[in-house]
Amino acid sequence: MSSLTVRCGHDHFLRPGLISLPLVEGETLLDQLLRHDVDLPHECEAVGACGTCVIVVREGFESLSPPDEDERDVLDKSRAVEPGSRLACKVTAGGVDLAIEIAGGAAPRTGAASRAGVLPVALSARAARHIAAHLATRGAAAAVRLGVRPAGCSGFRYRLDYADAIEARDTVFESRGIRIVVDLESLPYIQGTTLDLAQDGLTRKLRFDNPNARRTCGCGESFGA
Repeated sequence: MSSLTVRCGHDHFLRPGLISLPLVEGETLLDQLLRHDVDLPHECEAVGACGTCVIVVREGFESLSPPDEDERDVLDKSRAVEPGSRLACKVTAGGVDLAIEIAGGAAPRTGAASRAGVLPVALSARAARHIAAHLATRGAAAAVRLGVRPAGCSGFRYRLDYADAIEARDTVFESRGIRIVVDLESLPYIQGTTLDLAQDGLTRKLRFDNPNARRTCGCGESFGA
């Protein structure tokens, strides 16, 4: 049986160090990593859409079938430009030994200032597609900025805008290949929130599932914490 050598980064989402695993032919690398408790993120549930399971194949790359157009597109959107970059959910093991590297930054992460214990901000698949379509029309936008401001019938109102720059005091989350920037003042009210896209008749709008909200107004756009 062939083997899989894994070098993990020192991100707290991953088990650091050098790991050698038996490589089962015909299974994806993601399946084999998860089975051996290597907690590689896979926010799209392994359908090759989110770009969170990026790995770098250090040895045996030539033996793999090349990425298809969809995988190349996701790698490009995820800014996975290092030679040997692949999506673990799309790589099927053959009968040869492989060596891969999982960088610390491959997991969901806080950006400019890393903050331990912060709950991630995430997007549903529908919300990610909606936001990605809008980002595609703004080439300069690096991410979307999510925050709150005092307003509304319940105390705070969500604000969502494009982020052309990321500040030193921002926290950056990544979900389904999209970066979400949260300023320091908004972070306590935003962490742990999941954004979904709701259909109300002919109107679509973002819905915020926020564990910090003690009460939410009927419009769904303001809350009290």
